[in-house]
Amino acid sequence: MDMRMKQIAVGLLKMSEEDMAKITPEQETEFLNAVNMMGKYRMEAEVVSSKYCFAGLKEGQKYVIDQGHAINTDESTAPICVAALPALAQRTYTMMDRIYNGNKLDAPIPGFRCSDPGLGLNGLGTVEFKVTITKVDE
Repeated sequence: MDMRMKQIAVGLLKMSEEDMAKITPEQETEFLNAVNMMGKYRMEAEVVSSKYCFAGLKEGQKYVIDQGHAINTDESTAPICVAALPALAQRTYTMMDRIYNGNKLDAPIPGFRCSDPGLGLNGLGTVEFKVTITKVDE
């Protein structure tokens, strides 16, 4: 097993030797390629409209996602809202799928709304996000 893969498997994932032995050479190669690509791109979900948001999300605020899955709390300006996270997670899965399958990472990706449907559908407020994936300056 590649030393970097072993460091990730043992150090980060706390994977057992028995489970590491189950990783095929193809899986290892795909995983390491994906890890290399994840650091080259970031996702941003910017609030483009907000009406009666209980969490206080406002236009222009954003979530910044690094490494394909981690909210960068230093660069994100939007307060964490559990009603927005499920749809944001779906977009990160799309990004990860693109990474693993070698698709164009910065191709357009659909925006989303938080899970509160708004007053017209018996909720309170709703927030809409624009999502972009961009290459990180190296």
